[in-house]
Amino acid sequence: MNRFVLIGAGQTSASAARALRREGFDGEVVIVGEEAHPPYQRPPLSKEYLQGAAPLSDVWSVDPAWYEENKVELRLGVEAKEIDRGSRDVILADGSRIQGDAVLIATGGRARRLPDAIGERILYLRTLEESDALRSYLGKDRRIVIVGAGFIGSEVSASARAAGGQVTVLEALEEPMERVLGKELGAVTAAVHRYHGVDLRTGTGMESIEETGQGVVVRTTTGEAIEGEAVVVGIGMQPNVEIARVSEITVGNGIRVDEFCRTSLEGVFAAGDVANHYHPIFDRRMRVEHFDNATRHGTAAARNMLGIRTPYVDAHWFWSDQYDHSYQYVGHAEKWDQTVVRGSIDDRDFVVFYMLDGLVEAAFAIDRGADVLVAKSLITERRKIDPSVLADEDQDLGELLVPPEPEVDPVPVGPDALGTFVRAARSGQVPEGIVRRFEVDGVELAIARYQGRAFALHNLCTHLACHLASGKVDNGGLICLCHGSVFDLATGEPTNPPATRAVRTYPVKEENGQVYVSLR
Repeated sequence: MNRFVLIGAGQTSASAARALRREGFDGEVVIVGEEAHPPYQRPPLSKEYLQGAAPLSDVWSVDPAWYEENKVELRLGVEAKEIDRGSRDVILADGSRIQGDAVLIATGGRARRLPDAIGERILYLRTLEESDALRSYLGKDRRIVIVGAGFIGSEVSASARAAGGQVTVLEALEEPMERVLGKELGAVTAAVHRYHGVDLRTGTGMESIEETGQGVVVRTTTGEAIEGEAVVVGIGMQPNVEIARVSEITVGNGIRVDEFCRTSLEGVFAAGDVANHYHPIFDRRMRVEHFDNATRHGTAAARNMLGIRTPYVDAHWFWSDQYDHSYQYVGHAEKWDQTVVRGSIDDRDFVVFYMLDGLVEAAFAIDRGADVLVAKSLITERRKIDPSVLADEDQDLGELLVPPEPEVDPVPVGPDALGTFVRAARSGQVPEGIVRRFEVDGVELAIARYQGRAFALHNLCTHLACHLASGKVDNGGLICLCHGSVFDLATGEPTNPPATRAVRTYPVKEENGQVYVSLR
């Protein structure tokens, strides 16, 4: 029997394991993780979980019971140290070996730390334990100093302010996220922080941190001394490439892989935060540190491990909820020759398209999730678009999209089936009153059950592209937990604002304990 070993017990490995089982792989799957926890999602650590609004059960990548139910072995609390180049055995820190017919390195990364800055009140945020430690310092009028106004620093700022804390943020650049967004849009994010009471000091770096008996003193490059009860350092992350180096696998700003997730060692793949992958659409290498990339890259890696040739061509998409706004960015723009604004920057309700030679390279939006999804398709299709069309609020951007052709021929259920159906889930995976997320031929579905009947909807809310599978089934509707939109399960029509456009629904058929969905 074949055995696949997934190194790193994070979102990427969880996604890969689920994909392996969905594709019908019946061999052994072993996930090796240095942390004692089963795979969990990291975005809530700076938001809902940090604020105490989400329990630990909401943070798991997969319900922990799933691993046993699907015969996926978890080896937790032990580090994988090396991959034997000849046998592909994975050598663990305790000296034991796991033979692997294929190996996935999904070791992610660790918080970049300041040299010579050690103390209980000098905090970083990458793990559950670090989020728990930081939460103990949040509260009304508690003073927090944050170094770095990237996504982690910004989200922690919003969480601390939500708890009533006093927040000072030091950012060495002239504007937050200036390298990605440019100065103008970086200034917009800065204004949002200041509007919500954050003392944001741009163009100001950190010179030193001193821990005192009652707190910390942060000295800045401008000569100031700022006191707080704790300091949070958010200056990026470092990819965990050590096992690749020891195993003589090519590294360089992460583990270098091709578009099929293959490393320089045959039979060994890498995906997620640690992978520096070649992207065919942008014709360049990149390493992306976000939840959506971890999920999708893990799925692509699993298919390639099975010999299903699957190039990873996803237009990277990431988001950040801060205060009462949803920030979203899709694509990759190292440079651009034009920006096109749709909406109002002053009202903080807009999407900006970053264009180069008439092509959309990336888009950034505040509270415009639906437009970002259109941008994602435009980036992938590489079609030249008239900038005036993108800017025209009377133009339905959805009309610009060309429906994608199915990648594989679906498998018919039977001669009397309505149309052509593909298997999406086991009936038992969707109990009464529950909604779950599934992916079928690259389409994300929210499959729910109400009064004994299964329904399938596209997984993304038409308001801000939140995941409907995180919502609730109620009285024949599906409630989006982001902003309360309700969609009729049968028709997809919105029955409660703020959503105003229907979400796509798909025909469903159940036979022999299986749920089948027609994607046509």
